[in-house]
Amino acid sequence: MSDFIATGVISQVLPPKSGVSKNGNQWTSQEFQITHEEGQYPKSLVFRVFGADKIQQFGFRQGEHVTVHLNIESRPSQNGGFFHDITCWKVERQPQPQGYPQGYPQGYQQAPPQGNQVIYQNPPVPGQQQPPF
Repeated sequence: MSDFIATGVISQVLPPKSGVSKNGNQWTSQEFQITHEEGQYPKSLVFRVFGADKIQQFGFRQGEHVTVHLNIESRPSQNGGFFHDITCWKVERQPQPQGYPQGYPQGYQQAPPQGNQVIYQNPPVPGQQQPPF
């Protein structure tokens, strides 16, 4: 498969995870959410960076604009479904667009944090009732 590319703002930085593989090797990974604001409805994607060295090298910060190069792979899961792994292997920093608030996606309002997560709420659309969630 070819390289997949996503451009947007880092809207969420999740805590790193670490462990020991079956072979006894230490591993670290961290997930990030990128939000792309094109069209009426923003699209979000969560991707993973594997390895403490890559996590430090990429240094993703919430609110920054990036283009990420992704490998996407699917494997069967034990329950008959599939497990999807979206891994970032390259990042390009993008300039902050004019009038774009630092720290969260355009048009979004930061909701009260829930645990370690920061949640973003869609901006109200005139004449449209907001969902109760």
